Amino acid sequence: MHCPECGTKASPGAATCGGCGFALATLASAQKGAATARTMVGVSLSDLAKGPNASMAVDPDAPTLVKPGSNGPARPVVPPSPENRTIVGMPALAPSEGRKPAPAHAPAQTLLGVAVPNAASPSAAPAVKAPPPAEGTLLGVARPGIAPLRASAPIVDGEPAGREREMPHELGATIMPDEMERYRGKNPRPSSRDKLARKRLVLPPMQPRGGEVVRERARKNRKRALPVIITAGLLVVFAVVFTLLYSSPPPLTARVKATPEGREAVEIECKSCPDGTKVQIGAASADIKKHTALVTLPAPLALGENRLKVSIDRPGSGRDESVGVSVHVSYRLRPDLTGLANEKPSVHVAVEAVGGTEITIDGKPAAVKDGPAVHVIDVAADCTGPADEPATLKRRVPYVVQTEGGTREEGAVDVAVGIVPLHIDAPGPRVIVDGETFVLAGRTMKGAEVLAAGKPIQVSADGSFAQRMSVSSVGSTNIEVRAKAPGMAPRIVPIAVRRVEKLAAAAHEFMTDKPLGYTAFASTQASDVGKAAVVSGEIVEARTQNHQTIFLLDVPAKEGCPKGQGPCRVRLVHGFPNPAKAGDVITAYGQLGKPFSAPGSSVVPEIQVAFTMPGERK
Repeated sequence: MHCPECGTKASPGAATCGGCGFALATLASAQKGAATARTMVGVSLSDLAKGPNASMAVDPDAPTLVKPGSNGPARPVVPPSPENRTIVGMPALAPSEGRKPAPAHAPAQTLLGVAVPNAASPSAAPAVKAPPPAEGTLLGVARPGIAPLRASAPIVDGEPAGREREMPHELGATIMPDEMERYRGKNPRPSSRDKLARKRLVLPPMQPRGGEVVRERARKNRKRALPVIITAGLLVVFAVVFTLLYSSPPPLTARVKATPEGREAVEIECKSCPDGTKVQIGAASADIKKHTALVTLPAPLALGENRLKVSIDRPGSGRDESVGVSVHVSYRLRPDLTGLANEKPSVHVAVEAVGGTEITIDGKPAAVKDGPAVHVIDVAADCTGPADEPATLKRRVPYVVQTEGGTREEGAVDVAVGIVPLHIDAPGPRVIVDGETFVLAGRTMKGAEVLAAGKPIQVSADGSFAQRMSVSSVGSTNIEVRAKAPGMAPRIVPIAVRRVEKLAAAAHEFMTDKPLGYTAFASTQASDVGKAAVVSGEIVEARTQNHQTIFLLDVPAKEGCPKGQGPCRVRLVHGFPNPAKAGDVITAYGQLGKPFSAPGSSVVPEIQVAFTMPGERK
């Protein structure tokens, strides 16, 4: 026995088809002589014969009513009545006209609600073949291929003319053995479609819907992304732990500092840099010495955060690198040397700070609320007085800073600047003249500028200078001689010039101040320098140099030279061309200077002469 659904040969007694799962039990029961044909909707043709028209036999070969005007034979139609049960969407069956009832052993086969004519009687009138079931359609809904035939199409043996009769193989159809035989008798050569119907139907696998495909892909993507996310998280945790536990110290540190010249610089400290390493910030550079370098900046940094790039060039084959450092400037105290050019030289300390910072410098509060403040330091005393060699002006200015966050910082601003040397040969620190002119002569460093009474005088290439000065009237005149050079503190030497009519009157007046004699200043000390002094004696040696006259005077015993210890000598320096010569006796009026020490001789006192009078002192 073959399955009427797919054509697969079934084993005897099998309940279902092994190819398509069709129920073969109905076919087996039909072979045993069941009188009633089963349909998919559970209604048999025998039930249709029951009722008021039970005497009327239903001819299974009778076709349904065709549209008016069709070429098929007209058949009577059973009047509709409640007892005549019809199939949904199909007309009622017509009563038989004297024909014998259908044999019980050949039940009619129907589709869903469609009666299939019985082919047992060859003399039966041709009937319209029931259309094949519409797959996936509702009951009674027409679909292409199952609509009624055209009226002009002839019907031959119950089949449309010109169309090969096909073997019914619709889903849900039940075909009895005798029906199969009748079908094969009329169609000895099955068509290609019948052959295909006997073959096993292999359906393609069901494809999931579009939404399900997207969800399935998303699920697979999540499964694949989960290990990647976990691995990335572990790497981040490892990096954080490594940074916290094994972070190396910064290669260098930087802080703002002022140079001795008062310029702003950045002090670089690099523990891994050997001596000779070159560090560079912009165009400024410096060499590392003992792991520290001071890079002078061309312009001061701004208050707040400053990001700097430091290039490190290690000597030889050492590693070179560029390191970014952050320098925070919450306040700035820097020396300002512009005040050295004032009439009274001074050093300024410029004070700047961000809001909320309080600064006390040298014990005095700096008013930084309204902007930068300036602290002035008077250094005129350090710059006053003659000096043969350059000196250094040093100041240490302490300060205390109280930041807005409550942090207290203490420090000091160090100022160190050189002072220009200046030596005056003539006329000396104090001079008394009875004429109208005198000569100002001296020396300074190369490149320095000299001013007398605020007016510049010519300086030679070696630093020496000589200028004749005039005294227009009798009286005292103070002249300030100043030597200055760029980047250095000036040197100031005051000169007191007094013009008198007669030197004798000046000598008498000088003695009223009770000047020191030889006995008093013979053992002179540093504290006695500048005091008035007077001495008389014989000139042992006299020479003129740099517009001044130098005498070596032998002091007699009556002037205080101890007997048996002589000779007692005094060195006289007069800032005028003096006509006296060796062997003359003179009296010198002036002030004590520093003791003079000549090579190979003992130390002798020295007097800066204001004027001299011939003869001994009376």
